[in-house]
Amino acid sequence: MNSKSKIVKDALLACRHYFLVAAGFSLAINLLYLASPLYMLQVYDRVVTSGSETTLLMLTIVLLAAFLALAGLDLVRARILTRASVRLDRLLSAKVVANSLEASSPGSSQSQPIRDFDTFRQVITGSGVHALLDLPWSPIYIAIIFLLHPWLGFFALGSSLLLVAMAVSNEYLVRGPLKQANDLATANYAFTEMSLRNAEVVRAMGMLDGLIRRWERDRHLALRRQADASDRAALMSGLIRFLRLTMQSLILGLGAYLVIERQTSAGSIFAASLLLGRGLQPVEQIVGVWRSLVLARGALARVRKLVDSDTRNDRSFNLPKPTGKISVEQVSYALPSLQKILLRDISFRLEAGEALGIIGPSGAGKSTLARHLAGVMQPSRGTVRLDGADMTHWGRDALGDHIGYLPQDIELFSDTVAANIGRFKTNVDQEVIEAARLAGVHDMIIRLPQGYETQIGEGGAVLSGGYRQRIALARAVFGTPNLIILDEPSSNLDADGDRALSECAIELKRRGSTVIIVSHRPSTIANVDKILLLRDGAVEAFGMRNEIVALLNQRAAPIGVATQ
Repeated sequence: MNSKSKIVKDALLACRHYFLVAAGFSLAINLLYLASPLYMLQVYDRVVTSGSETTLLMLTIVLLAAFLALAGLDLVRARILTRASVRLDRLLSAKVVANSLEASSPGSSQSQPIRDFDTFRQVITGSGVHALLDLPWSPIYIAIIFLLHPWLGFFALGSSLLLVAMAVSNEYLVRGPLKQANDLATANYAFTEMSLRNAEVVRAMGMLDGLIRRWERDRHLALRRQADASDRAALMSGLIRFLRLTMQSLILGLGAYLVIERQTSAGSIFAASLLLGRGLQPVEQIVGVWRSLVLARGALARVRKLVDSDTRNDRSFNLPKPTGKISVEQVSYALPSLQKILLRDISFRLEAGEALGIIGPSGAGKSTLARHLAGVMQPSRGTVRLDGADMTHWGRDALGDHIGYLPQDIELFSDTVAANIGRFKTNVDQEVIEAARLAGVHDMIIRLPQGYETQIGEGGAVLSGGYRQRIALARAVFGTPNLIILDEPSSNLDADGDRALSECAIELKRRGSTVIIVSHRPSTIANVDKILLLRDGAVEAFGMRNEIVALLNQRAAPIGVATQ
């Protein structure tokens, strides 16, 4: 078990003093709830028989004071639980987002983990937690009913055990369909997010009707499972409410019988009914909110799995700044879910300052290899080494300072041009400008409405494809990293952009950076030192550029090298 295996538990423990204080307030609140049955008992047994108006007035004043204190304590308890929720958010939310980014995969709902965390966090402040805090004090009411008369106490105890058994039965009845409904809803949200990301394709190719039919099919199936769970929960909730009201009425009848037999006082009848109602109320409330509690429990389990299974290396020990020497040793990668091998025993070496071009037909594994070289993916077998050190031994933040990565699918953030290029670091204006000049995009940026402070919109929506790609290139070369991986860096570029990219690659080599370019354009890899030819996830050829080009010319067959 790694050292990160108790992050969620530790965060909950850090909030335990909030819950302990809230539990203490719950004890005080439940003690104050005794004011009403005690008031009833005194009124019927003392005031009515004595006719003392002064006693009635004093008892009423004490009752109102108790109710006022109860309301104040209930408010304070709610505020304490709210603070616990905020504290938990500060401890865990950033870790949830960070691990979501690390664990995200194509087609997954990348916002689901933070939605799960918010589901659990919000339940902390809900009525369900209040009922859970009140439930342990229910025996107080049963014990006081025993003091009124043993028969009344045994009736109340039996009633409580019956309702608890019904609540347990509710868990078994609701758990199955509710879990299915939640899993189906999560998959449906992921499909919805994917559809929205590809809205232009959907509209352009008339896919809307078919896509909506698929979406409705999945959603209706989730709703059917949800309806099954809700129907069962409603049945149990109604039955428990019926039993509670029935028991509160029956205890009145039992009390009346005991009064007739002169075994207890008249005030005990009403006091026992009020005490029993209050003792059973938390059970009924918990069953009423059981669905939200189950969803919160499932959400917490998923958050725990995500955060506690974190394998990122955040060691405080920093390795020396790398020179950019790359060694790929027998790297293989497979998708277990598809039983498909994408990379097979890839091995090659690059010295610091060398430039490599990766080519190959569609589906050869070029982009997958680029992700491994950037440290975005970890191999199923084998090792990628940077200056002799396994990439997994680097802390993610430390490694990121030495790597530039331009993915095939360009993603810019809804912020300024400067923030995107500077990787959201502060006080790096000169470095941002230097990166833009290196990428040949500085003159284009200063012509934007607000220059480097121009807001580019979601995903860079206000920019053309070429602009986005060149800004992403500037982000990749920000700080002149020692290792730079460019996956199809010229796919959206015109002739000027191609020329700027070539000049950028030459300058990076001059500065000693190791440059790896995945491309199908001959002009893009014209200045590389070596070429790696991939086919079906395996190395077909690797060597100096002129040697590989000569080999391909000898075969006299075109190599399709569109990236996957």
